[in-house]
Amino acid sequence: MRILAAHKALGVIFLCLLLLGVWLTYAIFSKKFADYDEVSLQTSKIGLQLPQRADVKVRGVIVGEVLEFESDAEGAVLTLGLYPGEIDTIPADVTGSIVPKTLFGEKYVSLEIPEGSQTGDAPLEVGQTIERTDVSIEVEKVLSDLYPLLRTVQPAELNMTLNAIATALEGRGERLGENLETLDAYLKRLNPQVPQIIDDLRLTAQVSDTYADVMPQIARILRNTITTTGTLEDRDAKVRALYTDVAAFASTSRDFLDTNGDNLIRLGDVSAQQLRLLARYAPEYPCLLEGIVNAGVRQAEAFRGFTLHIVLETLPNQPRGYNASDTPRFGDTRGPTCLHLPNPPFDQENPVRTQPDFDDGVDEPTGKGTSRVAPSWGSGAGFEGSTAEEQMLKSLLAPGLGVTADDVPDLGVLLVGPMARGAEVSLR
Repeated sequence: MRILAAHKALGVIFLCLLLLGVWLTYAIFSKKFADYDEVSLQTSKIGLQLPQRADVKVRGVIVGEVLEFESDAEGAVLTLGLYPGEIDTIPADVTGSIVPKTLFGEKYVSLEIPEGSQTGDAPLEVGQTIERTDVSIEVEKVLSDLYPLLRTVQPAELNMTLNAIATALEGRGERLGENLETLDAYLKRLNPQVPQIIDDLRLTAQVSDTYADVMPQIARILRNTITTTGTLEDRDAKVRALYTDVAAFASTSRDFLDTNGDNLIRLGDVSAQQLRLLARYAPEYPCLLEGIVNAGVRQAEAFRGFTLHIVLETLPNQPRGYNASDTPRFGDTRGPTCLHLPNPPFDQENPVRTQPDFDDGVDEPTGKGTSRVAPSWGSGAGFEGSTAEEQMLKSLLAPGLGVTADDVPDLGVLLVGPMARGAEVSLR
């Protein structure tokens, strides 16, 4: 019994050792005891034929394995296990690419180091995610997409088409090569202009959008043009007559310009000086015109009922008369000024006391010079008994006598003169 128990124990130990050997073989094969530096690879898809434990290569050298992969909302995430020490030789800006080993073979992950990156740059870190990934085109997908096309195309028709192409190209290889070289030259010259062409196409799209927005208005204008054209067609005779009149007017205008062209040019030259003067006094025109309007209101009041209504007062001290030396001249150099226009404050009760000081060419004391002050009596001016006094008295006596000033007798002047001197006379 003791020997049988020992045999049973040996059998159990043997089975345990056998199972342990099988598990160790599996663990070694599946690299359970291997140590990795894990990083993640983000990709939109992984395609077909990417096996578990697929190789991870850098420049053709195996640096790790694909430990696992799983899908998420953005595609798929691959967990890459890099061999210890290899992660320090891979720069942080590395990109991933899932490519097949052969045309129909299984795939592996190729880590692509960008140009310009150096080994001494910042290395890839444990747990980092490689986000940029390129996936090669699936040959199976290409064949699947090509299969319906191959089923649709008839072999006889395809053969006929290929024969026609071969016949068309036969003997024209040299010319075709020249054309391809010419096309290549055109494309080389065109390539630098591609960005500008793209911008032009983008602007063309914007212009097209603008035209699309205004197309209803353009259509309405075209419809209105049709209506206008119909109206002109209905009034063809009147339009022809209008053109005839315009042609006649143009002929008359041409004759007028031929005859008076020099005069018009001369008129422009002569008018230049007047226009410069008018331009200088342009600021004065508004108040002057408004003053004329206000004066018109006063004149209408004075001439109401077609009768002059004024109060005429003579100066108590009359100035001397004008003589040959009093030659009027325009000596006002003040420029544009409105003075008290358009609403002067002066009237019969508030007369002008001080006249503007400007040179009009008349010497004092006529009352028309710069001071405007007439000489007083006894100043030696000799106004008493002068011809000027006689003419003034005759003009005052004429209405009362019912005769003209020239018919007033000198005796009346002699009698009235002493009484009128120094008195204020009102003529109504």
